[in-house]
Amino acid sequence: MKNITVFLASSDELKNDRNSFHSLVASLDEIFEPRGYRIRCRRWEDFSAFCTGSRTQDDYNRIVRASDICICMFHRKAGEYTIEEFNQALDEYVKNQSHPKTFVYIRALIEGEMEDEALKRFKEDLFDRVGHYWCNYATDDAMKLHFVMQLERIIPSVSGNASVTEGNHFKIENGVVSLYGHKIAELDNLSFAAENPEYLSLKESIARLNTEIARLRATGVAELQPMIDEKQAELYKKRENLNRLESRLFDLALSINKLIGSGTPVSERKRLAIEMFERGNSKGVVEILNEKDIAADAAQARKEIEQGKLLVDSGRSLIEAGLQKTRSLAEEYVLRAKALMTDYAEPRRFELACHAYEQGIELIRANLSEEELAKSLFEYGHFLQTNKRYDLAEARYRENLDICQRLAAISPQAYEPSLAMVQNNLGILYKDTQRYEDSEEMYLSAMEIYRRLAAISPQVYEPDLAMVQNNLGLLYKDIQRYKESEKMHLSAMEIYRRLAAVNPLVYEPYLAAAQNNLGILYSDTQRYEDSEKMYLSALEVYQRLTAVNPQVYEPYLVRACNNLSFLFLAQGNFEEAERYAREGAKYDSTHHTIYTNLAASLLLQGRYAEAEEIYLRYKEELKEDFLSDFEDFYQRGIIPPEREDDVERIKKLLSK
Repeated sequence: MKNITVFLASSDELKNDRNSFHSLVASLDEIFEPRGYRIRCRRWEDFSAFCTGSRTQDDYNRIVRASDICICMFHRKAGEYTIEEFNQALDEYVKNQSHPKTFVYIRALIEGEMEDEALKRFKEDLFDRVGHYWCNYATDDAMKLHFVMQLERIIPSVSGNASVTEGNHFKIENGVVSLYGHKIAELDNLSFAAENPEYLSLKESIARLNTEIARLRATGVAELQPMIDEKQAELYKKRENLNRLESRLFDLALSINKLIGSGTPVSERKRLAIEMFERGNSKGVVEILNEKDIAADAAQARKEIEQGKLLVDSGRSLIEAGLQKTRSLAEEYVLRAKALMTDYAEPRRFELACHAYEQGIELIRANLSEEELAKSLFEYGHFLQTNKRYDLAEARYRENLDICQRLAAISPQAYEPSLAMVQNNLGILYKDTQRYEDSEEMYLSAMEIYRRLAAISPQVYEPDLAMVQNNLGLLYKDIQRYKESEKMHLSAMEIYRRLAAVNPLVYEPYLAAAQNNLGILYSDTQRYEDSEKMYLSALEVYQRLTAVNPQVYEPYLVRACNNLSFLFLAQGNFEEAERYAREGAKYDSTHHTIYTNLAASLLLQGRYAEAEEIYLRYKEELKEDFLSDFEDFYQRGIIPPEREDDVERIKKLLSK
């Protein structure tokens, strides 16, 4: 078990913030303990009763220097002791280059407040002398998110286990950011979203459409149904756009958080770009991070590196400065790419983003290490894969794979986790492009690595092993190798069951997902009793999780109800199918796929009028799903003979 100590320094004006931060760390300790880390927060209040010596502050300073992470918070003023603690932390890090990793948080001023001269001088000195940029925050959610993103990214190094791959276990759904199922923040409380014009416009459009649809339905006028269908289709598209924008804004926030703590210098251009993003101005980020300026600075950095190579005595520092500058410029290219993807008004955003990514990669390729190149290739490959440019993604992943294989042959402990991750992603890519043999090869190679790593460090690598087994199970199901699929899913489920017994908050969602996958497999192989058992187990977990955290888990609960409803439809048990469809719709009426099951269950019970109302309401959005279900029902032979005429009437209605 690795212990991670976080020292929190701030003046008394931020007492509420310190208490909120202290509570956050306590909850994170519960989340990370099963991964092998204990996290403790230490504050000056906690030591007043027993710190002794000629000067109490000297005791605090010793604690600061021994900590793994130091967070220094400011608001309107910069207290001399907080600045002293910051300097102690920075001096200790300069000496040993390992700890404490130090971050400055500054709470935003509200109208009428002013920062004192000492804080102004401290910020200027922090930026000019240290090259560090602080984390601005206006709400508790922003403060918490900043820290959790930093913690998740730097845990491998502060724990001494550098072989751990930097993971991204965040999820962003329905405007809620969660880590391992634990709610961290709401986008509405984060300025980069809450002040973003595109985000606000989409939210307003969705609210307006919901109101208009409700008003039209309340009239009960059948002739208004086409107008309802039209607005329903528009609403569906707006929600899709909002989900996509939320994901991209959060991805950009992750990158900005990473560069703040990366150790590379923060240029004036980058500082301005960060401030633009925090104000919700993604267009401003793109304008500031223009390729002309970045390319000019990159050429200057290359020149400095070449000059350094010619100097015998003083060249090393010049080379290092050039390399640091190059890293910083490569980060700017990535920020530009991600900011472009949030600008929906730019029709060439994907093309321009790709160009920015590629410029950054070539900059790294020419000047930095293969390890840094591999990380950059992986990130770009994932971006391309997410945007379904599989040909380009494969080329970047394959180059990344070659580098990781070479590095892992020299130092397996350091590089095998990265090798396994790129193999897993290639496995997903090949599955999505129906190259099933290549997919299996990649998954099996990744699984072999994770099995070996999990035998040595189960707390760290068993979740990764279960992930690959789950992916293999899905692959084998698609190619109808059902026994092998079942074996993989059962192995993954066993791991998650064991992990969930120790920490249910973290691993029960994964357990439920594994049970759901087995339920689908058993349903497809007509093992209806086993399928029902798995679906009900998953539903039970999601009901429990939803009771604690509805914003995060309601969508999963709805899907579990949807699966059970369809299972009972396939069995011809239309009453139970209706019951679970209504249960799911009760939790989240926006998951419209569940209405395909509700409509079918009513129709096949002979309740034509009720079914017709649903078919008409969602005709525009779900027409293809409705018709596809009817074909499936015919093949399964579950349509009662006395209902065949009703089915044909609905099919004609949908085809108009």
